[in-house]
Amino acid sequence: MKTIIFGTIENFSLQKTLLIALIGALIGQLMIILVGFLKKKINLQRKKSMILNDLKNQNEILDSLTKKHLELADLFKRKQVDTFTTSIFHTLQLDIYESIPKNELYQIFQKDLFKLVDIYKSIEFLKNHSPYWIHRDYLEKSELHLEEEKNNSEHNFWCETHLGFIDIALGNIENNFKTINQIKKDIKELK
Repeated sequence: MKTIIFGTIENFSLQKTLLIALIGALIGQLMIILVGFLKKKINLQRKKSMILNDLKNQNEILDSLTKKHLELADLFKRKQVDTFTTSIFHTLQLDIYESIPKNELYQIFQKDLFKLVDIYKSIEFLKNHSPYWIHRDYLEKSELHLEEEKNNSEHNFWCETHLGFIDIALGNIENNFKTINQIKKDIKELK
């Protein structure tokens, strides 16, 4: 006859119960760790895909930006800058890059993080120094110069100062071309 002592059967040892409970707890903790690891890995992979897709889109915008720079450079060379119009290039965005914490970017890109940061800092530069900015800067300088020379009857519109403003603008365009080419090269290497 078996007697029950404190809700357990005599033949069933407390040590076996504790061992089974410990093994079950370890398996449970390992499952929690494994699921957490897989979720983090999937999340980082998703964020990497987002960044790479964003860079693909930025690359296409850079192609359009190059065309707009070429158009502006041509107008400067032909001295027909007044006909320049622009409505794009505020589409260069940093939103996706800025939405991902830097520690996660490091986990995703590791040794290529510096290249990624350079790409987005260069995109930010181009966004702030777009053809629109170059054109506006030229117009502001030339209008200020014309205001200074308004009482000078011998002043020629295409004076050395004005031509210097054009040279500065063409230099800015050339620098932007170099920046665009470097970004495109870095994006290609990053993929």
